[in-house]
Amino acid sequence: MPAAPALAPDDLSPAAALPEVSIAGTLPQIARLPHALGLTLAVLLLGLATSLAGPFMSLFAVQQVGMTPLQLGLFLTFNALSAVLVSTRLGRWADRRSDRKPLVLLTLAAGVLAYLALSGVRSVYGVMATGVLLLAVSSAAFPQVFAFARSGFAQAPGDLPEKAVTVLRAVFSFAWVVGPGVGAAVLGRWSFSGVFLLAALCYALAGLPLLFIRPPAPAPAQPNSAPSPLTQELGAPPAPPMGWVVAAFTLYGMAMHMGMVMFSLFVTETLHGTSAQVGFLVGLCALLEIPVMLLFVLSKRLPGVEWLIKAGLLLFVVHFALIYLAQGMPLLIATQVLRAAVLAVMAGLGMTYFQQLMPGRFSAATTLYSNTSVVGSMLSGIVAGAWAQVFGYRPVFLLCAALSLAAWGMMLWATRRPKLA
Repeated sequence: MPAAPALAPDDLSPAAALPEVSIAGTLPQIARLPHALGLTLAVLLLGLATSLAGPFMSLFAVQQVGMTPLQLGLFLTFNALSAVLVSTRLGRWADRRSDRKPLVLLTLAAGVLAYLALSGVRSVYGVMATGVLLLAVSSAAFPQVFAFARSGFAQAPGDLPEKAVTVLRAVFSFAWVVGPGVGAAVLGRWSFSGVFLLAALCYALAGLPLLFIRPPAPAPAQPNSAPSPLTQELGAPPAPPMGWVVAAFTLYGMAMHMGMVMFSLFVTETLHGTSAQVGFLVGLCALLEIPVMLLFVLSKRLPGVEWLIKAGLLLFVVHFALIYLAQGMPLLIATQVLRAAVLAVMAGLGMTYFQQLMPGRFSAATTLYSNTSVVGSMLSGIVAGAWAQVFGYRPVFLLCAALSLAAWGMMLWATRRPKLA
């Protein structure tokens, strides 16, 4: 295979096309994309910033700030609502701008300010105000950074842009494997202030590589250009109605977050396991997500993003059914293998799917995808708590299975193809 053409180091949209990608050359080709290393570093640091502090936010609110359960619920709910509203507005603005970078840097700067404030603020209303005004803006950093990367890769050939974004998503997942453990160690040594200061530093460092990236030149209008291989695999037009797709991903988000919240309680309270077993199972799932995502990147031909998403939702039904039946570690280990495969599909390819359904609107598509998880998380807390209060922890996973099945049904309905005459 001939060597790749030289790429200008300060141009995010090279005029020269890269050669077609083979299985053996996929990762090297992605590495040669303009600013791939800088974007990878930014995503890694963003993942560390969110994973260092996020898992301990509720603990901080209760133990350090002294919030009551009601105040904690209001704090989390207001944060989620503000995040959805702010990220949606920023996503629309970004797609109307030729240069997305200022909005990306704005979201990262909000993260710096938010965690600097949380390192010192200890009043209930001060923390709530920080969440609504600053954490909400910083939550848009995830979709904005990924949309910025995807727009920069847009002129790469074939399905290389989608595969590059999947690699970045795997890097973000790797940060979540490492971050919570680092955060716990820092918490034990320097308390919550140390955790938040380190998170602020990671947000600041995540913005540094982006300062050296020029915005991509506007792509010439090519209404009759051929779609990428991944887009071709989605099937014939018309595209699925976005309302059904959004509803399906929201139900999936509900099931995912409900299962995550109740899993540790199920293992320790119902099965009388230990916290070490919970840590092992959760860590196993997180570790397995990364190679599965990379498998999608290295595969020469995917069976179709849409097909994989529907298969992932059905696999999630099996995952929750097995947890419901589990009586010990062997079956629980199997459930985490299945969960890793599902999360790799839905997290690694879900973003790609939304971007394909909304071509050219990378920020709006990525934000909409991200918001389905936020709304699903917000709804899951109330529903899971009430369901467990009435029926116990084990039946929660039957509800999760039902939600996943409903999400699969919605995707099936949304993607139905008209019969040929």
